[in-house]
Amino acid sequence: MTIYAIVNNLISPDSREFQTGPIWTLISQSGILQGGNPYFVPDFASRFEARLALAVKIGRLGKGIAHRFAHRYVEAVAPAVVFVAADLIQNLSRQGLPWTQALSYDKCLAMGKFIQLPFGEVSGCGCALTLDVAGEEAMESSWDNEMLIPGIEDTIAALSRDNTLKTGDIILFGLAGQGPAVQPESRARLYLNGTESLGFNIR
Repeated sequence: MTIYAIVNNLISPDSREFQTGPIWTLISQSGILQGGNPYFVPDFASRFEARLALAVKIGRLGKGIAHRFAHRYVEAVAPAVVFVAADLIQNLSRQGLPWTQALSYDKCLAMGKFIQLPFGEVSGCGCALTLDVAGEEAMESSWDNEMLIPGIEDTIAALSRDNTLKTGDIILFGLAGQGPAVQPESRARLYLNGTESLGFNIR
């Protein structure tokens, strides 16, 4: 399984900075926070933010996928949160260095339950994601495909031009370039369309 994190909307509050197509980095499988286990705030940066994302699971093998067929490769979606080292990512960006260190590390990604939805509902306005971190204002996002820069079909087509997408691969679409700071002794909850999908403690 390969996890592609599309950073266009994930690391910048102004997605207009990236208008040239999908820009991605990879997150290893060890980056997944399993089974509602607690997230332990690391000590390699001073500020970690919880950033809301949409996780799209690929349901079939594909290479060189045409845009008009891309929706056929979406098997399921889930709400997700990526814990980003916000101060580190700013320093790396200023120096023109890769962002991987700030958003790809052990247990940096929490994903809720994957559910199958008609693609029109996924790319349209039928999905609402909510991230609630105790003590912070809840983040909510409903979108259409034009709000995802780039869109789901554009991303699948672009990724498959240079990579073979495999069954079970995950594409993460960031929905906000900012998020609540995470503090120990709090609890996070992820919701999809109002239903709790995952809850876990932050320590």
